[in-house]
Amino acid sequence: MDKILNYIINEKKQKPLVAEKIASSFAKHDDIRFELESWIENKIFPTENMISIEGYSAEMIYKLAPFMDGVGVYNFLVTLRERPENAKRIIAEGFKRK
Repeated sequence: MDKILNYIINEKKQKPLVAEKIASSFAKHDDIRFELESWIENKIFPTENMISIEGYSAEMIYKLAPFMDGVGVYNFLVTLRERPENAKRIIAEGFKRK
């Protein structure tokens, strides 16, 4: 989890409390957390043996929403896992930004 916190604080320039809140969403999803940590190290989404949730991989989400970085993409995978209907609605609406 330290790697994620450090990335959010140092690269995304977020305050530690904000970083902890963002990072906490990965605490109960080891597979998503491990893949995000790999993305932080390499800045590439895996194309083999990657996580697929509701038929979507991180790379697929990034292609649908290229304004997201790895943290955003993997946070969205958490949403897909925890609230699939809500996430699918967001995808269907084209990731509208307010």
